[in-house]
Amino acid sequence: MKKLSFFTFIWSICILYSCGKSSESNPFEKNFPTESITPSGIEWELDASKSDEFDRFDSDKWTAEPLWYWGGVSAHFAYRRENTEVRDGIARLFAKKEDYANHPDAAKHYTAGCLKSKFEVGGDTYIEVRAKMIHAPANVCAAIWLGDDPVESKNPNIEIDMQETKSARNKPHLLNTSLLTWPKPGNGNTVPGYTNYYFPWGLDEDFHLYGLERRDGKLKFYLDGMQYWEWDTAETPAFVTQLRPIILSIEGHAGAPGDADLPADFQIDWVRVFNVKK
Repeated sequence: MKKLSFFTFIWSICILYSCGKSSESNPFEKNFPTESITPSGIEWELDASKSDEFDRFDSDKWTAEPLWYWGGVSAHFAYRRENTEVRDGIARLFAKKEDYANHPDAAKHYTAGCLKSKFEVGGDTYIEVRAKMIHAPANVCAAIWLGDDPVESKNPNIEIDMQETKSARNKPHLLNTSLLTWPKPGNGNTVPGYTNYYFPWGLDEDFHLYGLERRDGKLKFYLDGMQYWEWDTAETPAFVTQLRPIILSIEGHAGAPGDADLPADFQIDWVRVFNVKK
């Protein structure tokens, strides 16, 4: 079983030290966390019903069926159930070069895996995903996000993209985070906020902790325990409060995949949801 611990301060010192050293003299290079790091200043408790160590595929918590948009496709990719595997304590979402169609009008030359939680997460929570992005030369976008099929009864239909490797091949160290709404009726969206965060190493080289805190009218985003962005949700409180599933997916946002480096996989070590301790 993977361990839980709280050492934000120690890891913060390590990161700050490592950023100021060259790779030749840096004793902390790639010494990334292997245990949970929850935000300091408040007590948290793990919600086991909404967490997964991926010792097996838990069909009570997840579905690997194609996502809802564009007939089960994302740009070059068609989602396929068989592209999602859970083994050896890791969930693996594969990108493959193969012809496949979810229906006759959506034939694609590449397939992709995805996971969507059957549970939903709202406010007063901290979501932590330990994951390794897809090998950069494959040029495939891996995504960690909260969202769902937009319906008018759930306006503003918020989407929180914790991480998307939109420049997978050229900028594997770049973390892309964005906030969207999908109001209905209509087919458009709004993007009230986004940021980029440059990490010293490629996010495809090792596992990292991607964290989202939804509490007290704010969103706070973390990488390996370090906060890199904060967003005030006063204009759209639903970003904190609205219940949303967690989605782990391969997306077509990076452009044409690198055929020579396929198949390739997006690896997830764990998903952990923490609640504010009452």
